[in-house]
Amino acid sequence: MKKLFFFLVLLLFSSNILAQPYPEVTIKDIQYQPNILTTGDLPSFYNGDTVTVTGVVMVAPHKFANPDSGVILIAGAPALYLQDTTDTDWAGILVRHPNSTSTFDILDTGMVVKVTGWVDEFNVTTQLNAINFEASGVLGITDRREPILITIDSLANTGSFEGKLLGERWEGVLVELRNVTAVSETPAPIGTGFFYVYDQNNTKVYVGNQSSYYRNNATRPPTGSTLEYVRGYIQNRSNVGGNQYINIIMPAYPEDVKILTFAPAISNITRNPVEVGYGVPVTVSAEISDQDGTITSAQLFYRKNLGTNNELAMTNTTGNTWQAVIPGQNDSCIVDFFVRAVDNNNNVSIFPADTTKFRYFYLVLNRALTIQDVQYSPFGGGFSGYNSYQVTVRGIVTADTTDIEGNETGTLSGPQVYIQNESGPWSGIKIVGTETLLLNRGDDVTVTGNVRDDFGMTEIFGINSSSNITVNSTGNPVPEAEALSTATIDLLAGGTVQAEQWEGVLIKYENIVVTDENADGDVGPHSPPTNNNFGDILVADASNSNARVALQYGTHDYHNFWAIGQDVTPTYVKEGYTFESITGILWFGFSNYKLFPRKNDDFTGLSDIGDEANLPAEYSLSQNYPNPFNPSTKIEYSLPVEGNVTLKIFNILGQEVRNLINNELMSAGRHTVTFEATSLPSGVYIYRLQTGNYSSNKKMILLR
Repeated sequence: MKKLFFFLVLLLFSSNILAQPYPEVTIKDIQYQPNILTTGDLPSFYNGDTVTVTGVVMVAPHKFANPDSGVILIAGAPALYLQDTTDTDWAGILVRHPNSTSTFDILDTGMVVKVTGWVDEFNVTTQLNAINFEASGVLGITDRREPILITIDSLANTGSFEGKLLGERWEGVLVELRNVTAVSETPAPIGTGFFYVYDQNNTKVYVGNQSSYYRNNATRPPTGSTLEYVRGYIQNRSNVGGNQYINIIMPAYPEDVKILTFAPAISNITRNPVEVGYGVPVTVSAEISDQDGTITSAQLFYRKNLGTNNELAMTNTTGNTWQAVIPGQNDSCIVDFFVRAVDNNNNVSIFPADTTKFRYFYLVLNRALTIQDVQYSPFGGGFSGYNSYQVTVRGIVTADTTDIEGNETGTLSGPQVYIQNESGPWSGIKIVGTETLLLNRGDDVTVTGNVRDDFGMTEIFGINSSSNITVNSTGNPVPEAEALSTATIDLLAGGTVQAEQWEGVLIKYENIVVTDENADGDVGPHSPPTNNNFGDILVADASNSNARVALQYGTHDYHNFWAIGQDVTPTYVKEGYTFESITGILWFGFSNYKLFPRKNDDFTGLSDIGDEANLPAEYSLSQNYPNPFNPSTKIEYSLPVEGNVTLKIFNILGQEVRNLINNELMSAGRHTVTFEATSLPSGVYIYRLQTGNYSSNKKMILLR
């Protein structure tokens, strides 16, 4: 009650209250999709609109409702979960406040609030972006809604992660799953803190890390542990781990996950020696413990050249350390293995949990290591057999810091350096360290460093001393770029061997057409939250399979208009353009394989941009950019043929406020118009394009 009294006092002195009236809707109005089974997960009917909603705060923006204690939800801005006070399904939403106010920052759970903001989508999750929240938005205090009990099979198809579309009804709603089994993969899938749970039918749902409690602090349950419950808020993602669509449950507070029984915890699996020669036995060690019992046995299962599993009993040598010795092999081969442990309650753990994609392995060799040995990852998990170990390899620099600057919109990956020892699969790798920054393309180098997986990209890092690198010679020709079909890389999931074998390698696509000039959003600049443009385009060859090309990282003139003003600078790559070839380094990040062209000569045979084949195939009206805007924005439209065009602006009441183009004859092609709104008030506006029998409307937000 003290906090409510404080907000009432703030209200008496608050004068900065939104004057613009916006439609009041329910959260269900925003979220409800009546035909989702036939249409798929579409953006909200109110996407792009500014609306007012009322609900109860389920997760506060800050720990202990104190801005000095740090945010709870990691959402790019202070955020909370808001849930309807009466509805159950379609009744929750994530609310972000990009320009947060002090009043918003001290909101607490149980407060009933009225929030005005614009609706948009993050990936395929609907969210509300608050505008200037004030004390007048606090209506009272009530009990925080209880979690709704659901089952995993209401979120995912039986026996898989693939999400059920009707799980969308729980988006943003506090739900609870009971009596499920946890699997904590290493490394964590999708991001730090993630694990997944499954039921008796092996139906699976990821448990996510949007909460700082779980991303930064929480210890994941040991694989095989039974959870009494996991509570959280449902979010949706597309194209994750080979699944078209998944539902993720996001716990917010430490008490949202309760372990019923602990399975043995297996960690720190190592082998000795790291590099294995003919006839050399290998000692495998693991740390195995049990939080609510004792370990009664542990086994090591190994196989040679993907043959039959052999079982070895592990010995408890000291403390929590268990060991077994794999016999030496007398020929070149691959040996893979995993560990199993049982406790006194017959709870069983296997590590890695997925023994299909993530087995530990090593190569038995009678020669020095090569880049191919370090990169080799045959099981589909994308991990090297030398992950976390020190290695020494030799190769030619195929990209230096003048080739790949690494400055992408929204990120700063930094300059990148790659080496390769010949053409062919597994032959290239990224190298990281201060000493690599001095290298030039064509240098023949020997490097020593540690292997790691950096968000799906294998690299050798720690090359920070002259003792870690030797320049054997300079000015050498680089290996020839391997010509690949776009179908080889396609849009495959990370770790897929077909694509993974070319990671870090110099490759090229030939005789390609640009099928999408912005792989992540609409035509035009990056202007979140309404449009994402990270500089990626999609291209396809005769296979008609799309592959990504990332234009922002390299040192060249080619772009896809990711920044305002680029539309008048060369060379703007548009849909329909063709190239004889594009060459570059294959990289993996942000859940995608991408080709990194280095400099201008990596692009050859750009089609004549005046050619009729490059005219738009159909009429279109693009989303304005930036959006929201103040005071000007650009509107782009496309005409496949010459025609008379009318472009008008209307307010939310349907009243015409500006006539930008009045029945003027315009040529076929893409056109851009600037709308200046200096004299207009903040609010939602409609712009309408009319030409011949084609008409299209879109919404935009003027936000002062």
